[in-house]
Parts: sequence; C-alpha cells; structure tokens
Amino acid sequence: MGPFATSSRRQWLLTAGLLPLGLAQPARAAWPDRPIRLIVAYPPGGTGDLVGRLVAEGLGRRIGGTVVVENQGGAGGVIAARTVNRAVPDGYTLLMAGNAIFAIQPHLGDVGFDPLRGFSPVANISESQRVLAVRNGLPAASLAELVVYGQQNPGKLNFGSSGIGSSLHVMTEMFCREAGIQAVHVPFRGSAPGVQALLAGDIDFMIDTVVIQYVQQGKLRGLASVAEHRLPQLPDLPTLAEGGYPKVRTSGWQAILGPPGMPADVVDSLAGHLEAMQAEPAFQEGLARLNAVPSFRGPAQFSIDLTEDHRQFGEIIRASGIRAE
Repeated sequence: MGPFATSSRRQWLLTAGLLPLGLAQPARAAWPDRPIRLIVAYPPGGTGDLVGRLVAEGLGRRIGGTVVVENQGGAGGVIAARTVNRAVPDGYTLLMAGNAIFAIQPHLGDVGFDPLRGFSPVANISESQRVLAVRNGLPAASLAELVVYGQQNPGKLNFGSSGIGSSLHVMTEMFCREAGIQAVHVPFRGSAPGVQALLAGDIDFMIDTVVIQYVQQGKLRGLASVAEHRLPQLPDLPTLAEGGYPKVRTSGWQAILGPPGMPADVVDSLAGHLEAMQAEPAFQEGLARLNAVPSFRGPAQFSIDLTEDHRQFGEIIRASGIRAE
C-alpha cells in the first residue's frame, strides 16, 4: 500500500471517528526550539533597556537557548507593544515594558491595541525604586511638613517629571490629590534635566529614581520612598504608605507579556523560569545597580495588577485633565 493509500485510509478513519483526533494532528514542537525575540520598549542604554538585557541573559541561561533583545523605543513604548500585539502567539515574540504603556498611554489617545485583552500577561519581574525628594531650601523637613506647606500655599509649589503623561507625572498628581495640595507640573524631556532643575532650586520637588544618589550625598532632601518597602540604601526613609498615603500607586514595574492567545503551558513555563531567576545573585545585583529590585508576580496576579493600574491611573488622568503632548 503506497503513501497516498495510507493517507486516504487515515482520513477515512478520522472521518469515521475511529482515529483519535490527537493522533491526526502534528505534534507541536517542544518550546523553545529556536531563538526568542524580546522586544524591549525602550531605546538602548537606558534603565529599561538594561533590565531587558538582564532578563534576556538570565532567561536564555535557564532555557539553554538564545533570547535576542530587539529595541523598539518611541511613542512611549506603543511601537513595541503594537509589534507584540500583532505577533504570532507561539512564545517566540515577547514584550518587556513598564506600566505606562498599559495604564497611561491608552487614556491619552488611541494606541492601536486593547491594553488589557491584547496581550498574554506572563510575569512582573522588577520594581523601580523611587524617592520623593525636595530641594534643600524648601521649608519642609518631612512629608507631613511638605503637605502642610502645600495646603497653606495652594499653587505655590511646583514639581518636575520626565514628561507629560509619564508614570512619574501621573503618580505625583495622584499624591497631590491624596494630600489635598495644589502644585504646578513642570515637565522635562527626561529625568536628568528635571533633577538638575531640582538641584538648582528651580523646582520644589520630584519623584524619581535619579534623585536617590543626590539624597545619599545630601544634595537633596528625601521625604519618602515611593515603593512597597523601604529602600536598602535609605533604610531610615519611610514609604508613602507609612507617611499616610497607602492609596497612592507606587508601582513602577517592568514586566514580560506575549501576544494574545499564547499557549498556557508556554506562559507557565516562562513564568516559572522568570520566578526562579529572581533568586539568582547576578540578577539581583544587576537590578540593584539600576535602583530596582526583583518583584515577581505570576500570570494571574500580574493580570489583576495590570487591570488595577489601568483603572486607577485612568481616574487620575481624567481628574487632573492630563492631555498628551
């Protein structure tokens, strides 16, 4: 019997229901069996890019394969997110991005994808460490004193951020609303010029990662860590929650997501490798150099966090009247 006859008999058995469906389908190759593309939503050289390269190195080592970083910065990360949103959901194209792409950008305009249903959440992998710092000449030695000063002088305080609609802009607006103070936003093109303005006394306060080194040097005054826990390098600095503002979203996460419809076993395998990577000294030390800490949340919890960030940041954007640049 030739191969054509064998194929015809196989088709007849399948049609007659005498051949199990699974036996009629070609088996899916074990994942991964080729290089993985990690689309990083930032240009080369920045903190987000460096975190992405740490992840690529650690994940590649764990799977015994290759993870290739592909930078697609621009449009606040939307370009990279669109690439992954439209990719084949086979586990070979992944996105590494921060919360602004999902929690902020969609509230400022059409991004071309559904931020909550357009991806397969895999895992949150790290959290940025940030501090609320004030210029040394400001008459506020504590978070409580800053709030009192702001309440007694509405509109007199100003704060800087890395740009209109950035996560730090929205986060600071959230703090101001919770604290009941009115402050003027001064946007900059990136964190570095904003911090320089703070050092020069041109603005009053700022929430950022870059300020940490200047607080340590005594050039700025830190009032609160904007993170879930106190920072190891500033252990005496209370968190915003400890200061009375537990509702302010301090999340500054970096996470891995895939296209919608990724196989559950691939998502689970990826999440398992990323969770195990959290305990590796090389990964922890690499994040520490970038003022970040490991922070694992698996697919289920990360999906909940994603939805909550989208809701709460959206409320602040609408209430504050933030518009895209």
